[in-house]
Amino acid sequence: MIVIGKLFRSLRGHLRRISWGVVAAALVLHMTGTWLLLAWAGEDKLLGWDSFVYYYMTTASTIGYGDLSPGTPAGRWAAALFVMPGAIALFASVLAKTSAGLLNFWKRHQVGKMSYEDMHGHTVLIGWHGRETQRLVQLLLADTHTDDEGIVLIAEGLSENPLPEQIRFVAVESYADCNEYPRAAIAQAARVIVHTDHDDRSLAAVFALMAHKPGAHVVAHFESAAVAQLVRSHYPHVECTRPLHVDVIARAAQDAGSSLVAGEWLGAGGPTQFSLQVPADAAPVRAGRLAAAFRAQSALWIGYRDGRTAAPVLNPPDHDEIAAGTLLYYLADARIDSARVPWASLAAAAV
Repeated sequence: MIVIGKLFRSLRGHLRRISWGVVAAALVLHMTGTWLLLAWAGEDKLLGWDSFVYYYMTTASTIGYGDLSPGTPAGRWAAALFVMPGAIALFASVLAKTSAGLLNFWKRHQVGKMSYEDMHGHTVLIGWHGRETQRLVQLLLADTHTDDEGIVLIAEGLSENPLPEQIRFVAVESYADCNEYPRAAIAQAARVIVHTDHDDRSLAAVFALMAHKPGAHVVAHFESAAVAQLVRSHYPHVECTRPLHVDVIARAAQDAGSSLVAGEWLGAGGPTQFSLQVPADAAPVRAGRLAAAFRAQSALWIGYRDGRTAAPVLNPPDHDEIAAGTLLYYLADARIDSARVPWASLAAAAV
């Protein structure tokens, strides 16, 4: 009796919400009943598998081409009283449930309830800071080298995706909730940017993020130097950025036009600063030869950073040795493909 009671309650639940199982079962029963009634009425031309399915679907969808139809009075009565009402009702139920499913799927994307764990090589942006974040998204999307896999926004306090045509959205109640970050495929991301509206939230986001040990390059922005230093002390590989307003003002006062130059270096248009990593299989290269190779590409090499130095080395002397894996910084009109740099000949010349 207990088993029968559970089955009855389960069936009643399916019927109450008209689940896909109920619709499928009703469709099978109605198609079977239709075939039996047509067989009883002697509608032999409608009983073949292909003819029956074609006739049933054209009737259910109300298209009704008329090339197949009952030819006997009994067949017409069966179609009028059983086939058409039931088939049309079932067809409408399928359309309604399909539309509801698509709407629910879209809504889950819009309100940040979906998971994007199948993404790889994408950008994760943690925090929403109004127009600043919108501008950041535009700059990220402008570089086709880094936007191929898309952007996933993780934000608290947002009821829906603020840029549905440009980014994916994961809503969280708190940046400190580590359990929500896998929905943005943190482990497979190529880069992560933490930029919230307050240092406390950014700090919580960084610690929650690093609990997953991401292999991505992580950039976190802070207003306070003390908070940035705290993050560096725990996670030296996290690149912490801070406002440079005072530094830029001082430099502009001492050297006229310096603020304009700095803006051009980091701007999205014209000659812009890019980075390029020396291939892992490349032999060591002298800095002077490398600078000449960049000039041949209409680019200006400005410095490098390797595992031995925390800060970049700018304007290096020609005799510096650049090893494999070193990150190079340069100015150019467009990003340079690593394949366009003749690493083999540069290394041979260095030897």
